Amino acid sequence: MSETEAATGSDVRSGGCLCGKVRFTVTGPVDDPHICACKHCAKRSGSPFQWWVGFPMPGLEWTGAEPTWFDTHPGKTARGFCPDCGSHIAARDHGDDTVIGILATALDHHDTDPALVPTNLNRLPEAAPWLAQAG
Repeated sequence: MSETEAATGSDVRSGGCLCGKVRFTVTGPVDDPHICACKHCAKRSGSPFQWWVGFPMPGLEWTGAEPTWFDTHPGKTARGFCPDCGSHIAARDHGDDTVIGILATALDHHDTDPALVPTNLNRLPEAAPWLAQAG
């Protein structure tokens, strides 16, 4: 990203949890906006799917409290959540310091940012069987 882009904030997004304790900014391009329908995301979130977006890890800054991390796949993947309100915020893979996964709904303007529109649906065979019929 150029200094001009950084100065204008064109690639800077902010977000946080429901209660506001956990806050962050991410700077850089959106990577792989997608919906995951795996049983793991469904169980953890209480929803039939989750909407994930990747960002460059070096562009992540915790501006409030950092989330509490839980190893959902021990030694492989940790998920970050607010210890007060329980909001799911992020995911990181151990040993990968290049990308941070952010739940799109944790971003402040997820509903108006065209760069966040999901480009694929991951793990569809694991989705709730009625999901394809809901429409």
